[in-house]
Amino acid sequence: MAKSFGIGIVGTGWVAGAHVDNFRKVAGIEVVAVCSRSEEGARRFVGEKQLANAALFTDLKAFLKHPGLDVVVLATPHPNHPAETIAAAKAGKHIVIEKPVALDPAALKKMVAAVNAAGVATSVCFELRWIGLFKNIRALLKQGALGNVFHGEVAYNHGCGPWYKQWAWNIKKEMSVSAELTAGCHAIDALTWFMGRRVVEVQAMKCTSPKNPLQYEYPPNSTALFRFEDGATGSVHTSIECRNPYHFPIVLQGDKGTINYDKVFTLDWPGQTGWTTIPADLPDSGKVEHHPYHGQFDHFVDCLRSGKRPENDLNACAHVHEICFAIEEAAKAGRTVKVRRTPGT
Repeated sequence: MAKSFGIGIVGTGWVAGAHVDNFRKVAGIEVVAVCSRSEEGARRFVGEKQLANAALFTDLKAFLKHPGLDVVVLATPHPNHPAETIAAAKAGKHIVIEKPVALDPAALKKMVAAVNAAGVATSVCFELRWIGLFKNIRALLKQGALGNVFHGEVAYNHGCGPWYKQWAWNIKKEMSVSAELTAGCHAIDALTWFMGRRVVEVQAMKCTSPKNPLQYEYPPNSTALFRFEDGATGSVHTSIECRNPYHFPIVLQGDKGTINYDKVFTLDWPGQTGWTTIPADLPDSGKVEHHPYHGQFDHFVDCLRSGKRPENDLNACAHVHEICFAIEEAAKAGRTVKVRRTPGT
């Protein structure tokens, strides 16, 4: 019989609700504890999600001592993630961490050190890896349909204003630092995952529209150019100020073919004269309830049971954050910046 796991949720907002809904789809999982800043928030969340057997906590230390707790799920505001991750690791708990995991290199370094020392498993919420289009693109790349991929472009275009639930705090510099860390990291993760290699150099420019109608305290628009370790090139554009439906364009170019979002052309398919559509569900919604967390959590629990390393663990996903930090530095300095690797990864 498959091993069961007790899940504890830290945070009781929109994202936490999506996590509970998707963990419920994984066999052998029970939410045993909920931790919130207020008892009222915890009771409201438990009632809404019908978690009758979940213990309520307002103190993280007490929460981590729950005897049935195996996995801690961090769905709190961005700045909280490092301290919460380190505390959970020291308590010997496996950890699911919402992105961004950290807002600066020093915090990321401490998180990696704590997780490595504790030997616990982690899963970073780059859940778009489990959407159909991404999985099918990876399959095509594995088959060699594009040959040697020499260039990639991904963009994250999703206007986050008063209509978006996290906007009120997301606009603050101290809460998010940059458009890449709070949102565009999904595009950076997609590009590096598709390319399958590290970024070593970054150039970047950022801007805010003249009237800044969404009141961001940091530039909500950026374009970054990448040099990969084998000489390949790439770019990521991020806009959380744009006014359009959620848009996640993808271009991958190789010496035998090209992928353009959900279209592919390859020399491997005799007689192909135009684009062929890749059948898949698409990344076309910014609403967390539409994101494929189920696939991510299934993978994580399977890894816990088998002893395998999750493909999206903290050590692997640290690189996405390293690139975000380099983009910020390059945009401020107006020059090419080398991407610094986090010790322990």
